[in-house]
Amino acid sequence: MNPLSALVVSIWLAAVPPGTKPTDKTVDCLTSGCHTQQTNHKVTHGPTSVGACDACHDYVDPAAHTFKLKREGANLCEFCHIDKTGREGPVVHQPVAKGQCISCHDPHGSATKSLLKAESSRAMCLTCHTNVTEGKHMHGPVALDCTPCHKPHTSEVPKLLAMERQQLCLSCHQEVSDEVGKFRHPHPPAAKDCLQCHNPHSSNEPKVLNAPAKDLCTTCHKAIADVVQGASHPHSAVKDGRGCLNCHVAHGSDRAHLVKGSTVSACLECHKAPIKLETRTINAVAEIGVEKNFKHGPIRQDECAGCHDVHGGQHNSLLVEPFSSKFSLAYKEEEYALCFKCHDKSLVAKDLGIKPTGFRDGERNLHWVHVVNPTTGRSCRACHALHASRTENHLADTVPFGEWKLPINYKRTENGGSCAPGCHNPQVYDRVTAKSTPKAP
Repeated sequence: MNPLSALVVSIWLAAVPPGTKPTDKTVDCLTSGCHTQQTNHKVTHGPTSVGACDACHDYVDPAAHTFKLKREGANLCEFCHIDKTGREGPVVHQPVAKGQCISCHDPHGSATKSLLKAESSRAMCLTCHTNVTEGKHMHGPVALDCTPCHKPHTSEVPKLLAMERQQLCLSCHQEVSDEVGKFRHPHPPAAKDCLQCHNPHSSNEPKVLNAPAKDLCTTCHKAIADVVQGASHPHSAVKDGRGCLNCHVAHGSDRAHLVKGSTVSACLECHKAPIKLETRTINAVAEIGVEKNFKHGPIRQDECAGCHDVHGGQHNSLLVEPFSSKFSLAYKEEEYALCFKCHDKSLVAKDLGIKPTGFRDGERNLHWVHVVNPTTGRSCRACHALHASRTENHLADTVPFGEWKLPINYKRTENGGSCAPGCHNPQVYDRVTAKSTPKAP
């Protein structure tokens, strides 16, 4: 301000009390005693900071001290802010599209660099977008600032995102990108669209999931949902705690079906110790994890589902076919349906013959002796360990018989073996030279 202007202002201020409208043109609105509050901001708009009110305002009538804006709506702002007019991208924020710049920005000054009407960009966004913080768990950026993900004025992509949606998520969540890229079996939503599973703002579920994991997964995996719903014997791991994530990983795995590590190791997370339920106790299968033990075929193939319905089934112990829990029972083929899925049923079909069983004394089929004859035979579990044992033919050290752990005392020989169990006298068998013709036990 030149000396003459300053003199005029000082004379005018002395003559006109603050708050009284002047009747002629003022030199500086901000030192008149009326509009000084427009500079009372941490950050002031450029024209305001230099007292250039006429950059935006024009006198209509100096005598009445009335003004009009030099341009209407966004056109006023566009005169200087040509890069914020909605011409940069096809997706335009609604206030920008309607020319309502001052719905977000204070034209004179603010506490923020962007002259926002709220104390932060997040607070400004929440004045309209009130529902994005309703959940108990909040996405990190939402708790701090919306602009890492959204552009405030225009964008090339929907929702005013800073970049394509999946690219945007992975730009921060690099570990997910690594998982998706390095594993043989990426989860399709993780590779294509994170929002199939996650809410980008907030959720009542951990990891800002769209629903509890046990419900979320079945929105896509409907066939499994039907199995779980229709199971008379449900698998608690599917519904308890983290649901599907008890056994599966969410983003990618080298294992089919996104199983955690190996299938056996995933099962052992729960089944390495007994599981006590209200009505019974599920026995541990820790023997599976003993490296030197001989594993049952499906376990060697890392496929517990060979015998078990892992999501829920219609038979005890989640077995895929009936399998009696009894020690002794009358022979019926259906009682052995589970074993006969893999093992040739001719194992027990005849009393004599060298095929297909190695459990014989000479030509006498000792499987037939134990299982079929007499009417009340023995189930497979009377001699065999179901998951793993110290012997190749899966003979158990002990088997349950009521409250007693009945010993088998099996010893292998070159062409046969012997046993001295609690259910009959010691017996020896030899496939080459028959040792005896035992009566059926």
